[in-house]
Amino acid sequence: MMKKLLLIVLPVLFITVTVQAQKTWDFSDEATWPLSDGIGSDPVLVDNLALYPHSSNTNMGQVDGSSVDFGDGYVSTNRLKTNGSGGADPTSGEYTPTVRYLKFAVTGPCDITVWCRSGGSSERTLYITDGTAVLGSQTATDSSTPYIVNASYSGGAGSIYVFGSNNFSLYKIEVSANVGTTTLSLNKFASNVSANARAIGNRIYVSDVKSNTEINLYSITGALIKSLKTGVDTDFSVKSGLYIATLKTAEGQKSVKLLAR
Repeated sequence: MMKKLLLIVLPVLFITVTVQAQKTWDFSDEATWPLSDGIGSDPVLVDNLALYPHSSNTNMGQVDGSSVDFGDGYVSTNRLKTNGSGGADPTSGEYTPTVRYLKFAVTGPCDITVWCRSGGSSERTLYITDGTAVLGSQTATDSSTPYIVNASYSGGAGSIYVFGSNNFSLYKIEVSANVGTTTLSLNKFASNVSANARAIGNRIYVSDVKSNTEINLYSITGALIKSLKTGVDTDFSVKSGLYIATLKTAEGQKSVKLLAR
């Protein structure tokens, strides 16, 4: 009896793990990706997908209506627009974007598929990279042709980046396996920010505040939990959980991962 039970349970467990390792971001899902003018000037984390804007261009991540039949059975109703270049040129050996990009964590090998269309009539290329090499790309010369871009990653734990040499419309991203937990990483101006945040018990302590500082606290799924501005050290209580705190000053911005107990 026990042997028969194990033969039933083990395949179920295997299937559960496999499904949890897969991930699809469909930008036609307005419950998760409502229509918007963009994410603003701060990076955000939505459904385990990180979006990074340009500091002076707030319309990256704009979601609007766009019906496209991709020919593989997928028909979109909305799109997410990068609204510009990722700030890196893989043809010159630059594989990690600095602005206007999407990022997600992986824990091992996987296949990545992106449903997309050019955001303009001039020639441009969409890239999928792991920060050190191009995994897949698609060059477009018009804004009417839909593309399905495939890429394969064979490494260990790391991050995958999606960005364009110019504006692209993204309709869906699918990852076959080994999706990790994505966090908002420190940006290149982090060293200029003296303020820091740490969690002790169920309280968040913001210290070393030397200038006006804006603090935004996000859940691990990207929901804004608390927002405040201060010119002095401060602290506040939160529920137990994993958070991302962004600290923004006139000198720059950084993100800190916090675990409240």
